[in-house]
Amino acid sequence: MRKIVVIDPQVAGISGDMFLSALVDCGANKNKIINNIKTIEKLFSDTIIKKIEFINSESNGIRATKFLFDIEEKLLERNASEMLRILANCCDVTNLSELAKKFVMETMKTIIRVESRIHDKEVKDLHLHESSSIDTAADIIGSATALDDLDLLYDTTFYSTKVAVGGGTTQFSHGTIPNPTNAVLEIFRILELPIAGGPAHSEMTTPTGAAILAGLNPKIISTYPEFIPHRIGYGAGFKKFEGIPNILRISIGKSNIYASIQSDTVSVLETNIDDMAGEMIGDLVEKLSKLDAGVKDVTLVSGITKKNRPVHILKVICSEDIEKRIIELIFNETGTLGIRKTINERYKLERFSVLLPITIQNQEYVISVKISKDQHGKIINIKPEFDNIREIANKLGIPLKKTMDTVNNLIFQRNLYDV
Repeated sequence: MRKIVVIDPQVAGISGDMFLSALVDCGANKNKIINNIKTIEKLFSDTIIKKIEFINSESNGIRATKFLFDIEEKLLERNASEMLRILANCCDVTNLSELAKKFVMETMKTIIRVESRIHDKEVKDLHLHESSSIDTAADIIGSATALDDLDLLYDTTFYSTKVAVGGGTTQFSHGTIPNPTNAVLEIFRILELPIAGGPAHSEMTTPTGAAILAGLNPKIISTYPEFIPHRIGYGAGFKKFEGIPNILRISIGKSNIYASIQSDTVSVLETNIDDMAGEMIGDLVEKLSKLDAGVKDVTLVSGITKKNRPVHILKVICSEDIEKRIIELIFNETGTLGIRKTINERYKLERFSVLLPITIQNQEYVISVKISKDQHGKIINIKPEFDNIREIANKLGIPLKKTMDTVNNLIFQRNLYDV
């Protein structure tokens, strides 16, 4: 069964230390986390870790784990490029998995990307303040270590409720700004994740917490998915809110959606095209394919119409909510006078993509692999992402077919079909 993780920041928001604490409360090895954080201390000049521990705490009567991290820092800002180099070195000295390293770097890049936009500076000219502290690195490295230890970076679907971002104002290095802070708001704008003001009149979600959540690419939910919860962790923050437990809850379990074949409803749009050049039809197919995630498939079928005219039948399978955009695009691009529409029920097997680390010619890569399962939860097909295979082939200068065969053999050796 596929692992399910539900992150619930709808009441108290999310910060890096709350996320890390919740994972420890779920059973992540706190000694391994503490050791990794202590290991990176030497990479931050003029920095001393005075105290680091996870303690039992409570908020509004609810027991939780809290991360205590007391430091002494003399250097209060760093160049963004330098911070990326430090994080890369942190990954090397802590023996994180390739997927964990990728998570660390993408999380830091998210923070830097939004800071670059906010201050209108290139990365090489950008100086970070709060986010350049070892405190930020500790949250990210610690979280990556915990995710690694709980085996949550592979074959896992992450879910998140909407994120509470608080209200009022916050004081930081650039003065007084409203909540959510600019960085938090930018992260959620880029990732298109929903937020909600309140419930407290304070900062409830930090940039590090928002970036960590974004790095997990969660599916947004208003109600919990169907799953079997095995572990529940509570991570406490430091602020106290009247009537609001300052706690992030994380639930870890297994999927239970294998009782029957799933189905949904899709729109099928069709039109005949008999007066367009092949290059223009190809361009239309490309535009349709990139239009929206709601486009399920685009197909061209060659045929003969009355008076023996050659024709291409364009067929687009899509979700109903975007069919008007597709219809408008087809009319504008083709000049066709009519488009046929049918509503079909579609039966489908579970499918999902995971990131898989592989090694070819002593070089490590992370590829996206699409996995499909039957109604009983058994894996029936594993297919690597073609674009990833082509990129590896081009980098190594070897034939595409040979690269595909090599990757498929590596996947087969993982015994994933036995999962």
